[in-house]
Order: sequence, then C-alpha cells, then structure tokens
Amino acid sequence: MPGAGWPRRGLGRGSRFSPRTGYAYGVPERLSFDRVATIYDETRGLPARALSRVLGVLVDELRGKRVLEVGVGTGRFAVPLQKSGIQVVGIDISPAMVERGLAKGLKNVIFADAARLPFPSKAFDVATTNHVLHLISEWRDVLREIARVTTESYFSIIGRSDGPELNREYHTLVEKQGFHWEPPGVHERKLTEILKPDLVIPVGPFTETASADRAIAEIARRDYTTQWEVPETLHREAVRALREQWGGKELRWSVTQEITFWRVERLAGLSTAPVQRP
Repeated sequence: MPGAGWPRRGLGRGSRFSPRTGYAYGVPERLSFDRVATIYDETRGLPARALSRVLGVLVDELRGKRVLEVGVGTGRFAVPLQKSGIQVVGIDISPAMVERGLAKGLKNVIFADAARLPFPSKAFDVATTNHVLHLISEWRDVLREIARVTTESYFSIIGRSDGPELNREYHTLVEKQGFHWEPPGVHERKLTEILKPDLVIPVGPFTETASADRAIAEIARRDYTTQWEVPETLHREAVRALREQWGGKELRWSVTQEITFWRVERLAGLSTAPVQRP
C-alpha cells in the first residue's frame, strides 16, 4: 500500500483506471496507442540487457521518492520499478495500453490528461515522460503541470544511436513524393537542445543487431505513429523501395540510453523556449 504522503487527493478530473469505464469524462481526445497496444512492448521496448542497466540506475536514483510517470502505457518502466519497491503513479489515456500493463502487474494508474493533471501541487518528488511529448500539441502545458505537481526533478530516458534507421529512410522516401509528417509536440530528446540538462547518466553503449526484413515488416504494418497518416499509395511505394535496398540484410547499430534530469524549477525554461523545427 502507498505510504504516508502518497497522493490521495485532487483526483476529480481523472479516474482510477478500469477496463469497464472507458474514457473518463472531461479528458480531451488525444492520439491514442490503442491500435498498437498488443505489439507496443515488442516494437518499443528496450533490449533486456539495456533495460536491466537502466532500471538499476533508476532504482538507485528514485528510492524513497514519490514518482509520477506521465504516459505510463503498458508499464514498461513502471511495472519493474514498482516491483523493486519504487512508489510510482502512472497516468494514461489508452485503455488498451493500460490493460496490457495491468496484466503485467501495473498498479496505481489513473486515467487522465497529461496537460491537466488531477493532482494537488507538490504531490510528487519526481516525474517522467518517455516518448510522449511529441504526441501532445500542448506539450508546454504538460511540462508546466509537471512543474506544479513535482518538488524535485523531471527526467526522461533518451536513446542516442548510430547506424541505419529505416523509419527515417521511409520518411525521406515519402517526403520526396510530397508528404511531410510533423509531430504535434516535441520529442523528449529535443528538450536537451532547448535547455541544458542538470544531470545526464549514460547507460551503454550497447551494440544491437536486427533483421532488416523485420524492421521493414513493422513499417509495412504501420506500427509507428509517424506512418499512420501517410497515403496508402506513397506508403506502399516507400516500403517497396526499402525492401529493394535492405531486404535480407542485417542491421547493426550502437545505442546509449541517457537518463536525463532537469531540476523542476527549470521546467519553466523548457515550457517557454522557442523550438526550431527541422
């Protein structure tokens, strides 16, 4: 059970998650990951060795802290942290994603909007978002809300990799045909360019390999949000070109996971700074 000081008040704008309740009243429509819930962990999860190292660092950094994860999803970080004794509350808007998390043992999850957090001020010590802010046009409001409900710091786990990225090549191909996809928000890795972090803990590098055919199959299925709006004709042509260039090959790259912290009082700088779009 949550200990003393655990957030219990101010939940009127959200709801404890139940698969039977569906969307909570007052939560605005967002880009939901319901459609990819069944394959989310497979396509976005960290490799076991990297995840173990990242979790080891997080357990050391977060022990004794009250933690909020905005966009908890399937609980790929929250579930192992909770099982390690870290007090984590998660919020999300996707019933299908959270149901997957509940099946893995996810606890203390609330259905709520990231830009209107249903918590009193200073309810948490630390907050995190991971691969979330680029999906939310009001990402500045999310950071302001995190600053309101958090006393110490905000962090994100940011992957830095080299080597071939077929998803990037896919978008180069469709952009040559006149289609450009712009995320509604800003990716967490972009925040490091806007405001220098207070602390970066690198984990890695790790050398990874994967089948190009598998990566192309994920793109062909439109497993990633960046592909959802691409017209079908352009999509098929880009996938065909990727298969011609990469089919049957092995992909190899190096990746470092950076656990990146900002002091909460500096979030105002992140939430007001201009963003240079590519």
